Amino acid sequence: MAIKNILLIGGSGNVGAPILAAITAEPSLNVTVLTREDSKSTFPPGTVVKKADYKSHESLVAAFKGHDTIVSNIATLAAIDQLPFVEAAVEAGVTRFYPTEYGSIASSDGDIVQEFWDRVGFHGKYEVYLRLKELADAGKIEYTLITSGPFFDWGLQFGFVGLNLKEKKATIFGSGNQVVAVSNLSHIAKAVVWTLTHPEESKNKAIRFWSYKITQPSLLAVAEKITGTKWEVENIPVGDYIQTAEEGKKAGNPYAGYQVLQGLIFDEQDKYGSNYKVNDIPFEDDRKIEDVVAEALKPFVN
Repeated sequence: MAIKNILLIGGSGNVGAPILAAITAEPSLNVTVLTREDSKSTFPPGTVVKKADYKSHESLVAAFKGHDTIVSNIATLAAIDQLPFVEAAVEAGVTRFYPTEYGSIASSDGDIVQEFWDRVGFHGKYEVYLRLKELADAGKIEYTLITSGPFFDWGLQFGFVGLNLKEKKATIFGSGNQVVAVSNLSHIAKAVVWTLTHPEESKNKAIRFWSYKITQPSLLAVAEKITGTKWEVENIPVGDYIQTAEEGKKAGNPYAGYQVLQGLIFDEQDKYGSNYKVNDIPFEDDRKIEDVVAEALKPFVN
């Protein structure tokens, strides 16, 4: 099956915008962006945009018809909202569905996935995958799971990898020796295009890849070399960090799940497989890690 007509849901966010740009640049693919009827999102000139009522099955089916593949970039906290998309996609005759995934663990990784999401608290991704697999097993639709590890360039800006760029401080979890596979947003976008242009290789499976494999001390060394200064370092027992975050989650803080996720990713026991063993994409990121860190540090370096 050749993939040609793509419907992109969520084409203006952190990951959606670079994916839109990458698909647009691929001459063998056509892309249309789907937005809510009341959306104020803007897109590059020439972008084809459809609007639909996300709460209406009929509206979604009408919007999906004529597209062989849907790539969804719904936010993680709203991942469960993709279930109506999946049902509408089947009725509309869509062949392939890419759910929001992009995580450090693939929803197809077996029983450990349920435990992982129980601890983090974001169950939507897994529930959507289970429905997709059920439909795929029945021959009604195909799926591809994009499994990229944490967003590296985004994570630098927002402290997810443990660096506070503005204050030149680093938080090291445990010994810091955990190896974590991470990906830049532009590399993720290119990987998505590769899977779209290689449909048999990406059919009904998780596609894993990374831009770099990092440890926190090695990343800190890069930052210190660029800034020419020693950074303040705080070492935190990762178990304590996870426990505090889990308590916050139980208390009703929806964003505490991201802290649980962060702790599990940087836990050197690597129970959930943050150190990927196989790269399914046959090309490397063309950006050096030093250049990405330097770009992120620009606003804070005199």
